Amino acid sequence: MTAANMSAPTITSKDDVHRLEMRDAKDTSNLIGTRYYCWVLGSVAEDDALYATKLLDGPCSGHSVEQVQGALARVPNEVIFPPLPIPWWFARTGVTVSDSWDAEPDPDVYYLKRPWVAAFGTGNDNNIDDGVLAHWFACEVRNLEQLARHPAHPHLVRYHGCRVRGGRITGALLGRVPGGTTLDDYARAGKTVPDKPAFLRTLASAVHHLHHVIGLVHNDIHPSNIMVSPDGSTPTLIDLGSALPDGEEMLQCQPFSCWGRDPLDLDPETYCNGPLAGLPTSRRSRDLAALERLRTWLDDYDFTTDNVQDRVDTKCIAVRDRLMREAAERTERAMSGSD
Repeated sequence: MTAANMSAPTITSKDDVHRLEMRDAKDTSNLIGTRYYCWVLGSVAEDDALYATKLLDGPCSGHSVEQVQGALARVPNEVIFPPLPIPWWFARTGVTVSDSWDAEPDPDVYYLKRPWVAAFGTGNDNNIDDGVLAHWFACEVRNLEQLARHPAHPHLVRYHGCRVRGGRITGALLGRVPGGTTLDDYARAGKTVPDKPAFLRTLASAVHHLHHVIGLVHNDIHPSNIMVSPDGSTPTLIDLGSALPDGEEMLQCQPFSCWGRDPLDLDPETYCNGPLAGLPTSRRSRDLAALERLRTWLDDYDFTTDNVQDRVDTKCIAVRDRLMREAAERTERAMSGSD
């Protein structure tokens, strides 16, 4: 894939873009299309850019390279990148600007995390105009800045500042685990954690530091958010995108992870006990429950196969999907004035 002067990128293969299937919000069994997106990295003087499209005429197997190429369009920066400094209702958050690279950071040393674009444009049209992604990414950067203001923990993700282009935050520069991979990928490769009790104690110390020193709850601890060293002995907790202080409403996320349900095993119809209807709350107990679930997962995982042993609770997923559909329908009725 190439791009000239930040114009639409040239796609030579559908492997050049990321794909995410879409489902109708009112009927989760009805596949209606595919979202495609790709990043183009800017120079020192240029903004980074996200190009995206949604093709609604069937699954990705039916789309040609030319069809994807012709539909890609640049997403406005204000939709995905928060401004610098980050606006907030009670204060404007200052951001550490990293000047340690001019173009792409060394992939063996740094990971450049960008906004979570897989969530954008969930409607059935091609308009992307609400800026929710920018808000979500701003929340994560605020968490990383809070992390950086306290003593570092050797098993929590390291933050080295943000990439800023055109007055907006386009990425957060994070430290890599040398030679590491996620615990989920490590297990899928048939590798075994050699000392599970020591592994869990190390991870628990990172969670304790996050709770009692940083003042945040992770809310999304699972194997894909844990990096592991090549020998399987050392974990590092990553991804603070869902982190919040204890007791705050989880405005930008829901506590469902690859476990398939809230680690607290709360009924999704009753766990939303925040002052705003339908919003769960950030809880330290959720992180502790996730550690216990991780211990069981490590004990039960068949490291000789690629089959994940943490079975998704389909009933819980069905209830969650129904609640999301009902919430969308209530919103639609309210906007139309019929409710």
